[in-house]
Amino acid sequence: MRKYIFLIPLLTVILASCGSGSSGQGSAEPDQEYGAPVEVPSAPPEVSAPETAMGKRLSSLGFQTPTADLPAVDFSLKDLSGQEQNLSSYAGKLVFLNFWATWCGPCRAEIPSMEELYLELQNQGFVIVALNSQETDEQVADFVENVGMSFPVLLDTGGRVGAAYSIRAIPTTYIIDPQGYILGRMVGTRDWYTPEIISLVGDLLP
Repeated sequence: MRKYIFLIPLLTVILASCGSGSSGQGSAEPDQEYGAPVEVPSAPPEVSAPETAMGKRLSSLGFQTPTADLPAVDFSLKDLSGQEQNLSSYAGKLVFLNFWATWCGPCRAEIPSMEELYLELQNQGFVIVALNSQETDEQVADFVENVGMSFPVLLDTGGRVGAAYSIRAIPTTYIIDPQGYILGRMVGTRDWYTPEIISLVGDLLP
């Protein structure tokens, strides 16, 4: 069975391994640094693989897709109740890993459609995990309560997970398959509760 890998510096690997793809409709540059920029070499030709039907489908919906198998980086972060949560604890589920912040307008714009998608599919092996970027638990807890976010919210207080996932703008969302491999990345906001996305998620569910 495929495994999540532990948290190590994968900034260059993830950036080099994702295709260009089209991005979402809007994103916000974070106020905080997510790590020093690095020069990323182009992926060698031998890394590329023929695009699968699912890869083409993801690309058509605006996702960037890896050119080779790319394990998701495991991590441990606290939730709003102070409990440690691991990405690997969601193994066996389709994970939408979303990086966001309360000050980010594009992030706020997509939360209602994320909530609708989660409520419809949460009992079918699907989970949204929202990683807040470098804000206090008080800020995040007040926002979550006011907006009514029912999916898991974790606190990336130091920004280390954002750095490991090459987050340069938010919102950014990764789709991670039930075996722990990255299927695609969306940079920017979008309406997540559409027939196309619901159908995509349904076809990817375990």
